[in-house]
Amino acid sequence: MEIKTITICGGGNAAHAIISVIRNNFSGKINLFLPYGNEVAYFKKLIDEKRFITATIGDNKLYGRPDKVSKFAKEVCKEADLILIPLPAFAHEQTLLQIVPSLKEEAIIGAIPARSGFEYAALKILKDNNKEKVKIFGMQTLPWACRIKEYAASVNILGKKKSVGMAAFPHKITPKLASFLSRVLDLKIEPLPNMLTLTLANVGQIIHPGIMYGLFKGKEQATYQKETIPLFYQGVTKEIAKTLKAISDEILILTEKIKALDKKVNLDHVLGLKDWLIYSYEGSIADKSTIQTCFNTNSAYQGLRAPVKKEKDYFLPDFQARYLTEDVPFGLIVIKSIAQLAEVETPVIDEIILTISQWMGKEYIKGGFLEGKDIKDARIPRNYGMKNLEEIIIY
Repeated sequence: MEIKTITICGGGNAAHAIISVIRNNFSGKINLFLPYGNEVAYFKKLIDEKRFITATIGDNKLYGRPDKVSKFAKEVCKEADLILIPLPAFAHEQTLLQIVPSLKEEAIIGAIPARSGFEYAALKILKDNNKEKVKIFGMQTLPWACRIKEYAASVNILGKKKSVGMAAFPHKITPKLASFLSRVLDLKIEPLPNMLTLTLANVGQIIHPGIMYGLFKGKEQATYQKETIPLFYQGVTKEIAKTLKAISDEILILTEKIKALDKKVNLDHVLGLKDWLIYSYEGSIADKSTIQTCFNTNSAYQGLRAPVKKEKDYFLPDFQARYLTEDVPFGLIVIKSIAQLAEVETPVIDEIILTISQWMGKEYIKGGFLEGKDIKDARIPRNYGMKNLEEIIIY
């Protein structure tokens, strides 16, 4: 697999980390596509002054900068062999629409992370633009927890996963691409057999809405001072852990139903939440005995607090945070839509969707079905012309 130029889309936390990590493991060209705001100016200054983004990982530091940056896709995407999209799921389609016309035929494009149903949107946009030879992939999660310290200057990488799953379409490119990504990202990228695995094994859709539901159900108007904002992962209680397990179990039941309907589909990499935590954070968890302790004693999650918004001299829960806007319409609702096709009931997932939809000011479920006024904005199969399980399973 000959990859000489990598283009990264976006300038958020993950992009900062990826630039420095890849630069230390890749001798080719790194481009940056930044279509919004004034982000380009910061990175152009970084390039002009020959400075670096410093990524801090424990006691180690990595340094990197892009070779070229632009807000116009044709300037940084047309020569790219590999395009990485480390962006929230709601930005995937608008980014794809901007870059796909500029892609060369043999390009590979992927989302880090994919969340649920990335392939539905990507393959439709490629088809609509006569770019069906372009290959796609998605990763199950971000390889790290990371936070920008100073924009276009420094980023803290707080925790590194042992392994991250990756699936591609067509499937035959997965092994070589996983090997390349393992090298440039400096961690094990595990090949997954299909992209349906990514959708079902999207742990963000379990963890983020589940913890938000547990922390704030019945406390929607609670106010906090800075020091009293609840810890997010380390704030998981026994009751929250029970909710998380229930979501995970419903997804596992759906997975088993799909496997029973089509014995050829390999979904063996869809793990229960506790098993996934232990596998992904093997060296970071002090107490692996329960889901609760896997969160409470995970050093990669240390000190991270729940998303809040400032109001005068206090803070309120932020129900427009990405933990909800990302992991409900591009996560749990996709699971719900597949479950309906498979005739599998998901009562806990339904309750969480209904509650969080009200917090977000959205309507996805109406009368027990995905018929709410905002369902058009969710990444469910039928919004891309797919009406049965067979159409989903082939990817």
